[in-house]
Order: sequence, then structure tokens, then C-alpha cells
Amino acid sequence: MAAGQGARAPGRPAQAASPARAAAGGGPRPPATARPPLAVLLRVEPQNQFPQLPNGCEVTSLSMLLGAVGHPVSKMRLARLMPVDPTPRRLGAGGQILAWGDPNVGFVGSVYVHADGFGMYHGPVVRLIDRLLPGRGLDLTGRPFDSLLARVAAGQPVEVWTTVPLSPDVPWVTWQSPEGPVHTTLEEHAVLLVGYTPSKVLIANPFNGEAAQSVPRARFIASWQVMGRQAVTVAGARVPAQDRCVGRLSACRLPPASGGQAGRRQA
Repeated sequence: MAAGQGARAPGRPAQAASPARAAAGGGPRPPATARPPLAVLLRVEPQNQFPQLPNGCEVTSLSMLLGAVGHPVSKMRLARLMPVDPTPRRLGAGGQILAWGDPNVGFVGSVYVHADGFGMYHGPVVRLIDRLLPGRGLDLTGRPFDSLLARVAAGQPVEVWTTVPLSPDVPWVTWQSPEGPVHTTLEEHAVLLVGYTPSKVLIANPFNGEAAQSVPRARFIASWQVMGRQAVTVAGARVPAQDRCVGRLSACRLPPASGGQAGRRQA
């Protein structure tokens, strides 16, 4: 069963605004839109979710985002403040998950214990941003991927949902929550989109601490799509101009990777 068919999807796409109708009889042509740069990289201090938060990719990515735009908050403080769905996990005789929480409500399971946690989706992260910066949480879920790249080109990192292997080819599970069935993958992951080239996207990945991991664009977009096209950022926030690299990215000096011990999530 594909994500979103017959079960609660990873995220509900935001409705696009209706385009304005052209004036009858025509009118002045809109100004030409500047062509976006072919390659962009935002310098963001990398962080690793391990070892303290083995299931904390969402808050670690958010910590990188907030720090990059001048509002530093540690991943540990974010973990304490984040919304939580306290619904306990119930397993079947074969170890399969029968019931648990809803990641659209809050963090499901433990963020601190590798084998006992899952994660949360875009809605709770927006609420967490709003708790720290009232009215600044910006939900970009359902927007075209090119619009996310345009924000990066303008200096705005974007937290996006993908999978741990950064691929759409992952196993799927379904469990019951108080709000209804949740259909998802235990390989759910969140990263910070910090750049792109014509064929790649560049991510600050909390799973391995890399500041600008290169991923084939088509594969990454496919992984983002199966996770419900989820994305969030901080409204009106940009990285400083000196931390933006445009065009020739080979000359862009990046901070070293953050240390930590990566490990795959387990049910």
C-alpha cells in the first residue's frame, strides 16, 4: 500500500493558493523573474543526533536551522520542548507494531532510546518553532520541490522529511493510533536542505554529521515524496550573506563534520 492510500499519511499537503486571474483584456506584463543560480550552498554548522538523541533527527535538523539563521537552540533543549504523543507502543506476538502514537500529533516513542522511538512530522515541528519564535513556523508541506530550492537560493535552509537511506525504497508498516491508522516507515528521517547543483541536492545530515552531503536530486525527491512532501522553515529568516556560496561551490569552505556514532533505527 502506497503512503497515504487507505491510512493516515505522513503529512497532509498544504493547499496551494489560487492564482490571481488576469485582468480582462490583458494588462502590463509582470516583471521578468530572475533566473535562479545553478548551484548554491549555505554554510551551516553541522550537528550529529548521536549519541544523545538516536531518534532525534527532527530536533537536530531544527537546531542546525535555528543556529544558521541567528536563533541558536540546542538539540537537547528542543527535545525537552517538542510536542509528544504519549501513546504507548503495543506489539503483536511476532513483534510487529499493532498500536502506537501519531507523529502528526507529537513525537512518538522515546527520542533517547534507540529501539524505543520513532519520530514526528511537520505539524509538531512547526508548533515547536512557534513556541520559540511565535508566528515564525512556516509549513511548506505540499509545495513543489523547486520552491524549496528557491528558498535555499534566497538563503533560507529548509528542514525536509526523507528516509535514512535517502531513497524511496524502504519497508512500510501500519499501526493504529488514537487518531486512526498510521502508515509509515521506520526509516523515517529529517534533514536540512542547504544547497543544490544541477543534478544533486546538498543536505546537512544529522545521521552522520555531514555539513553538505551530496545526494542525487531525483532519488532524494522521490524519498521526500513518499514521506508526504513534508518541509518546514522559519519565516523571514536567512543565513548571513557571507555564509552563502553561489556558483562555483568547490571554493566554499565548510565546517568539519560533527562527530557521533550513526546507527540504524530499530523497531
